[in-house]
Amino acid sequence: MECCVCLAQPYWMFNSSNVGLLSISFLQDDTPTIIFMNGSNFGLYNVTHQYGNLTTIPNDSCNISGIVYVDFSYNFISDLTTISCISTLDTLILKGNSVTYLNNNVFSGMRYLRVVDLSYNKLRNIQPELFLHMDGSLLHIDASNNLMENIDITNIIWDKQDYFCIANFSHNIIMNMTNLKGWSCDIHSDLGRGGYVDFTYNNFTIFFNIAEMGFYDINLLGKLYFYSFDFRFNLWFCDCRFFPLTSKSNIANQILGSAHHGLKCHSPSEYHNKSVSDFVKEQDKLICNISFADKCPPNCRCFYQPSKNRTVVNCRSSLVSRKLPLVLPDYNNLVIDFSSNRISDLKAEFQRLLSEERTYLMRTKEISFASNALHDVPNIVFVTLKNATMINLTNNPINILSESLKLIRPRAVSFGTVNLKCVCKDIWLQTWLLSAGRFYNNTRIMCHTSSGVKSILEIDKDILECENDSVVTRWITFTLGISLFCIMVSFFVIYNFRIDLYILLREHVRLFRNTEIPQSFEYDVYISCNEQDENLRHWITYVLLPYLKERRINVFLPYRDCIPGTPREDDIREKMAKSRNVLIILSEVYDDISKRWLACELRYSRLNYRYDWRKNIVILNYDFLKTKEVPNDFIQAFVRLGKCVDFSNYQKDIKAKIFHYCITSK
Repeated sequence: MECCVCLAQPYWMFNSSNVGLLSISFLQDDTPTIIFMNGSNFGLYNVTHQYGNLTTIPNDSCNISGIVYVDFSYNFISDLTTISCISTLDTLILKGNSVTYLNNNVFSGMRYLRVVDLSYNKLRNIQPELFLHMDGSLLHIDASNNLMENIDITNIIWDKQDYFCIANFSHNIIMNMTNLKGWSCDIHSDLGRGGYVDFTYNNFTIFFNIAEMGFYDINLLGKLYFYSFDFRFNLWFCDCRFFPLTSKSNIANQILGSAHHGLKCHSPSEYHNKSVSDFVKEQDKLICNISFADKCPPNCRCFYQPSKNRTVVNCRSSLVSRKLPLVLPDYNNLVIDFSSNRISDLKAEFQRLLSEERTYLMRTKEISFASNALHDVPNIVFVTLKNATMINLTNNPINILSESLKLIRPRAVSFGTVNLKCVCKDIWLQTWLLSAGRFYNNTRIMCHTSSGVKSILEIDKDILECENDSVVTRWITFTLGISLFCIMVSFFVIYNFRIDLYILLREHVRLFRNTEIPQSFEYDVYISCNEQDENLRHWITYVLLPYLKERRINVFLPYRDCIPGTPREDDIREKMAKSRNVLIILSEVYDDISKRWLACELRYSRLNYRYDWRKNIVILNYDFLKTKEVPNDFIQAFVRLGKCVDFSNYQKDIKAKIFHYCITSK
């Protein structure tokens, strides 16, 4: 495909006798014009004028159809705004002119344009997106030997034209790659089959940020599989910015090809002439130094190391004031070396640092206080650095260990050898050290006792002459355990059976209240039921109501007694407030209408039951529902306590039980 595309020639080149030759002449005011004879038999034309005094494209070129070749090399043309009117143009040669700027629509509509040569001009800027949306057949673009300092990513990425052969930007002074339009590549982008992009002999020194170029995921560079970028012969400074290239060397090899192997460092001096491909196996060497201006303390060395995702601050023997610096570089995962600085008071130093609004201690991954003058490590150190993966405190005259050390895993701290005058309260260190596992060598604690110097792991309470308080401790522990268990069980019972407890408490309290209460209720019973159940309605109408009526029980039945036209919910609330008992009949299936009114009745019955101790709720389990089948937790409590009338009882006293519940509530 590369052969067919890049070596192809237009058909008119094979039959040049059919191409008319046009020349340029100048009017008296030096306006250029094309000499064209009307009635010419040629369909295509070639216009050539080299080493002349042309300053503009002749205006009458727009009036001549069929111009396919223009060569105005080594003139003084600076403005190309009219070139797009030559819609049939195949080749444009403007080598050695004075073009300084290219607008991104300069070639708009030139769908046959195949070759453009703008080398040896004064080109300083190409507007972004010139080639990104190039919709034609431009295969060769030469912008070499110009004065460009920047190139935009949208002028080297083509997404509408599948192929191009070469985009030559060599021998400019390009030092930066930009993304002024915020272009970004996503997983669905199609960047075509690409071509060769030549950036040799420019002023690139720092490798550009791939994410800023629109490739937020470096794997998306794989979409440039068929592109080939040549960045050789630039004065590259090899630092951490080359890391993405080496970390994905397979992708880099694809898009840089052999040029990747020829890409060499110019500086720093220790890497001079070193091939960038050599860093694939030496990625740790790719670092970026951090200066004093970026908060690296005086006399310290700071650098960012992307291969280990860390920022190193080396202040070994560098803190003249013997105090910790207040600020460090604004990076995460700090690895700090404060060793050999004669620091003696960490408590005062940490309090001073924590007074800062954004202390670097919270961003510290590893820190070393080795070989200082520390006699103890205060609580504030371990509390502040509890998320650090390593705290190095070796080679210090430490003789006190705080119990706040329990906040740090033994693998995350190294004391080396610590000599203590051990007492009974230091026994906890045995458990802490034994949890170190394979990191047991990080810390070795030696106890000075009456029987000599021994490892703390080899001594017991008898050697330290500790009082035997194990019995008291066991009893206290046992008592606390039982108390905690009882509290947890009580909490569980109260939380899960709070409604049941309330119902039982309410019944017992009513026994002590005055039962001689004035009869101020209009109804004795309010019946809540599924009024859409025909069998239930038949039983209520012909069995239950006559029985209650004989015993002078005044009943309110909603589907019978609600006043038509009155808002149903208002009627429910009013009549339930005037009823002493609410009889709730449980059914298995409800339609949507019944569910709505039954839920409303249940809500008001619960409120009345809670706030008026004279009222009662009677449950009739009409459909033999099990407790877990009852959808409401309030009604479930009545069923669990057995405070309901089961429709399946064999004594045939359902009506009598309902009557009994209604009477006993009076």
